[in-house]
Amino acid sequence: MERSRSSGRLRVGIDGRVLDDRYHGIGRITYELLDRLTLDERFHITLFVGAKQLSDRFDIDRVARRPEVRLVHFNHALTSMTQFLRWPGALRRAQVDIVLFPYHLGAALFGGGTRFAVVHDCILETERRFAPSSRTRAMYVLLTKLVIARTEIITPSRASAAALLSFYGVTVPDSRVVPWGVGESFNPASLTAAASGGAPHAISAIGGMPLPTKYFLHVGAHRPHKNIQQLVRVLAGLPEDEALILVGSADDRWSDPTVELARALGVSSRVLILGKVSETELAALYRQAHAFLYPSLVEGFGLPLLEAMAAGVPVIASDIPVFREVAEQAAVFVPPDDTDAWVSAIRGLDVADHRAALIAAGHRRAAAASWGEAADRLASILLGR
Repeated sequence: MERSRSSGRLRVGIDGRVLDDRYHGIGRITYELLDRLTLDERFHITLFVGAKQLSDRFDIDRVARRPEVRLVHFNHALTSMTQFLRWPGALRRAQVDIVLFPYHLGAALFGGGTRFAVVHDCILETERRFAPSSRTRAMYVLLTKLVIARTEIITPSRASAAALLSFYGVTVPDSRVVPWGVGESFNPASLTAAASGGAPHAISAIGGMPLPTKYFLHVGAHRPHKNIQQLVRVLAGLPEDEALILVGSADDRWSDPTVELARALGVSSRVLILGKVSETELAALYRQAHAFLYPSLVEGFGLPLLEAMAAGVPVIASDIPVFREVAEQAAVFVPPDDTDAWVSAIRGLDVADHRAALIAAGHRRAAAASWGEAADRLASILLGR
């Protein structure tokens, strides 16, 4: 494969339009990988971003200041059809050897040498109710088919690879499965060391709202596949001094019955819904939670599982294949819609030895989930190894 004449490095284009606060999970994944790939002496990175792109969470300028990195403006939205017409010219002018699209719907269908796209999940394909409309679902499936036919596919889990085989008949080899890592910012030990001793900083309120003394945490947008209403039903079966904190905003494309259900079950005062929080606040919310609850019906990976484990919080999650894959033996797995089983699993955390063993297993699992290893696996794919 041709290398940059000036440095001998492979010229890699990366679609950085997901480095925006609207794309929480994909943005985090892209930033963590980019942070490491831009330090790899084998690559020269061209990062495509929008001119008006903004983020409080990702320091794009810090990455862009590195010697073998350049920014190129590509002012077409990820949801715009015009991007498919504009990509070939943009890639030709950038003179990249290969290009990586962290979100497959933004991928170029032509140009740019070898093109890689990450397909994170097959959520919209799984059930019609998981898509905002039939038209959206049909368009999503059509574009996914085109991307799969014209790019090299990478997935974050064997479960996602199996879903792609089931829905699209495409085989993703294990060498193209790149499990994600977890950031050091969630690890209390790292925070303590950085502060030169003492416990990590605790918070008692966010946005003027006091935090409950004992709460269970969920992190994720309010979409049907997240199954958040199940947690409201579970809360109704727990003691009145226990609360639920939901971090993540509603998605306007779906109706969100969470507030109405909480009111109907008489637990409104015990449900705290937080939209956007800072990275520091999120890490603190994890650390101070009594447990992290993740009742999703389908996912492509499950990054919050690792974040909670790194923070030292016991995890209870849906018994679905991808969560078994990501969490391994470090979580309690419960059927997604079995309310009594969720209540029982939560009550099991009151047994001190069980809770301590779960936290220890979570620490070990999170420690093994390295962004450095994920970047190394991705680099090997880009280099054709």
